Amino acid sequence: MRRRTFAAGAVAGPVAAAVPAHAVARGGPQVTFRRLPDLPPNPTAWNDAIPVRSPYWRQLGLAGLLVGSHGPYLIAAGGANFPEPALTATRPNHLGKVYWSDAFVMGPDRTWLVVRLTLPDSLAYSACVSTPSGVLVLGGEGFRGGPSGTALAPAEKFPDAFRLRYDPAARRLIREDLPDLPRPMSYAVAALIGTTLYVAEGADFHSLDLAHPAPGWQTLPPCPGPARTVAVGAALGGRFLLLSGRSTTPDGTWHFHRDAHSYNPRTSTWTRLPDLPWCVTAGQAWPLNDRYLLVAGGDKDLARWNLVQQQTAAAHPDTVTWLYDHHTGFNRELLLYDTLHSRWHVAADFPGPSQVTTPAARLGNDMVLVSGEVRPGIRTPAVWALQFG
Repeated sequence: MRRRTFAAGAVAGPVAAAVPAHAVARGGPQVTFRRLPDLPPNPTAWNDAIPVRSPYWRQLGLAGLLVGSHGPYLIAAGGANFPEPALTATRPNHLGKVYWSDAFVMGPDRTWLVVRLTLPDSLAYSACVSTPSGVLVLGGEGFRGGPSGTALAPAEKFPDAFRLRYDPAARRLIREDLPDLPRPMSYAVAALIGTTLYVAEGADFHSLDLAHPAPGWQTLPPCPGPARTVAVGAALGGRFLLLSGRSTTPDGTWHFHRDAHSYNPRTSTWTRLPDLPWCVTAGQAWPLNDRYLLVAGGDKDLARWNLVQQQTAAAHPDTVTWLYDHHTGFNRELLLYDTLHSRWHVAADFPGPSQVTTPAARLGNDMVLVSGEVRPGIRTPAVWALQFG
């Protein structure tokens, strides 16, 4: 069955008609997949509506996790889900969407360490960049002081920027603050080129020199086209690539984008790249061998979301719930952009349900995907390692 995707977040209005996706040739390096141990359960028991601890509790999966590698260790922290039993994202519950502060660390043997770790705040949907000195975390949303749900209080967007390191001797996480972002933001895209950190969200594009952070964030020329969020990006060949995303017009219409752009730091200019075959909103992108960009996630058919947004759905409220509950999952084909020939290929098919709204992190020779969203409001605890030949 053909897989479909939709951008994470609340439905905001009619979905604009999508450009039909065309057939894409297959090619590029071979991709192999290996299943790693699932994300452990959240140990935090903070509300009676959540049945925490054995034998009741298991990890449902988390979207918007903070994911990155620090040396041989993989850090996965925060995230959000709908943990109340027998309830969905579209049915009333007591807590709403829950944002977590628990953190997990995978060791060099690719198993999760038995160690209790937490962030000072519940946090999800941050931009994450792995570096040898720790995971750079930019923005995000959640609640100050610990976990909570959106039915109890509205989630807050944060301007925080920090480095997250794991100290194996002390078995603890260390947070090192960086200059705050120019504004609070979530669902941003970030990448590191040399010592300069870049972040894009909405109509804004900024940089921070990590070697000299005192001056703070610098404002750069924005990406051409409409302001967008939930985009995909990476650094490749000394340039910052920004792909796809979603924008909202004043009348509430969603526009899903297939355009791709490359920013050259030396000239401070953007260049248009060939369009993607389909929208990859909320997916992942990672560079290979300074030549390729591999992209996961995406959407080929937005007809479902046109129906969700139509007035007929408002006249029949059960229509929206039915469509969410019967969503068949996100696109499983992995796209590969070849910078040498300026072409998109299909590199492989993901072996399980495609996981979106989770960052990809390089861990040794593996590219790792941790948990994420497989259907609207539905998470998975699955962890996959990808290798490229």
